[in-house]
Amino acid sequence: CIKQMRQAYPRRSDHSKSSISGSVRGRIRRLKGFCKTHFVPDLQYEAAQDFVRKIGSEDVKALADRIYKDIRETFGYKRRDFAYSCHEGLAEIETPDFGAQVRIDQCPEDAKNYVLTTELHELYNEAIAANPALHACFNNHCDLLTIVFPSCVNVESKIDAIEDNAALAPFLSYEPDGSCFELKLPELDLHIQVDQNFMRFRLITRRDLSKLLDHSQRAFEILTEYNFDLRLNS
Repeated sequence: CIKQMRQAYPRRSDHSKSSISGSVRGRIRRLKGFCKTHFVPDLQYEAAQDFVRKIGSEDVKALADRIYKDIRETFGYKRRDFAYSCHEGLAEIETPDFGAQVRIDQCPEDAKNYVLTTELHELYNEAIAANPALHACFNNHCDLLTIVFPSCVNVESKIDAIEDNAALAPFLSYEPDGSCFELKLPELDLHIQVDQNFMRFRLITRRDLSKLLDHSQRAFEILTEYNFDLRLNS
C-alpha cells in the first residue's frame, strides 16, 4: 500500500533533498517492550540495533498512531487517502501531500540509549511547506531542517567567503581542518551547520516549526550568495 501511494504521488524532482525532523532520546530500559529478563546493550552492534527496534516497536506505534490521528483530523483526509505501515520499529505514513516516518534506533553516542525520530521526508508540492496545518501536526515533533547537497561542496571555499563578509564573519566558527562550519545568527534565531554533504538549520530558542522554515528560507537566500545554489523545499 505504501508503494502504491508513492507511485500515485511521486516525489518532486529537485536539485537537492531535504527533510524536516526531530528526535527524542531516552534509556533503552524505559521502552515499553523492555522486560526484566532483557539486558541493556553497552556496545554498538547490529544485534543491539535490532533489539532496540524490536522492543521499541510499541513506542513507535504509539507515536505514529497519534500523528496519524492529528493528520487526519487537521487535514480532513479520508481513510483511502492514507497509507500506513508499522513494523519492527519503523512506521510510515503516506498522504497526497507528504510522506512521514517514525523510527527508533540505538543512540550512536550512547549505546544504552535509544533515539526516537519523526521525519517529514517527502513534500509533494511546495505550498505544503507553508501550510499551517502541517506546522500544527508536526510542531511538537520536528525542530531540524536538513538539506542534503546533490554533490559534495568545497567547505573551505565557503568558509573563506563568509570570513570575507564583515556582517557574517563574527558569527562563524569552524573546525581547524575546514571540514565543517557553524553559523549562529541571533537576528534570525538560527543555528546553521554545514559540511560537505549537508546543511542543517535549527532555531536557537524554543521550537517553532513555522518560524524555523521561514527563517531558514531567509538564511538560505543569504547563503546563496556563496554559491549554495539549491532550492529549499523538498
